[in-house]
Amino acid sequence: MIPKRIALVGPVASGKSTLATEIAEHTGLPHLDLDNLFWGAGWTPVDAKTFQNRVRDALGTETWIADGNYSGPAGEMLLAHAALAIWLDLPLRTCLPRLLKRSFRRAARGEELFAGNRETFRHLFAQDSILLWGPAHHRQHRRRWHHHLGPNKPHGLPVLRLTRPAAVAPALRDLGLLPTATKVVAPCRTP
Repeated sequence: MIPKRIALVGPVASGKSTLATEIAEHTGLPHLDLDNLFWGAGWTPVDAKTFQNRVRDALGTETWIADGNYSGPAGEMLLAHAALAIWLDLPLRTCLPRLLKRSFRRAARGEELFAGNRETFRHLFAQDSILLWGPAHHRQHRRRWHHHLGPNKPHGLPVLRLTRPAAVAPALRDLGLLPTATKVVAPCRTP
C-alpha cells in the first residue's frame, strides 16, 4: 500500500523536486514543494510565522508528497505529519554537478521558479549564490537529517535512506511509488 503522506528530503540538487513530481504523477498524490511556501518575490523569504502557517496548512491535508530541505519548525512539522520519509542522502560529488547543470540551464532559459523568481547569471555569481550555499551546507544538512532520520531517530517514522543514485528508482519501484517501466535510473533530471 502506498503511503499517503511522504516527506522527501535531502541536500540541494539531490533530485527531490524532480523525484517528487514523478512520484506524484504516478501515484496521484498532490505535490507540495516547500520552496513554493518559503519564497516571496525578489528572492525574499516570507517571515517565519507565515512560512510555518503555510506549511501547517499544506500538511493538514490527507494526502501529499512534500519535498524540501528545511529545519526548525517547518522540518519538524513535515516529519511529524509524514507516514514515510525518503531521504536522498547522496554525496556532494553527485549533487554538485547536478546543481551546476540545473542552475546554468535555469539562468540561460530564464526559467521561472518560486513566486516569479528566476535564477540569473548575476545571481549565480553573487555572494549568496546557491552555487556557493549548496556545497557549503551539504555536510551540515547530512548531519541534520542523520540526527532526525538515522538509527536513533526521534520521530520513529519509517525511513527509506538512499545513498546511491542507481538505487533510487529500483527502491521506489519496489514500493509502488514509480511505475515498473519507468526510464528513470536516478533523480537526475532537474525541473
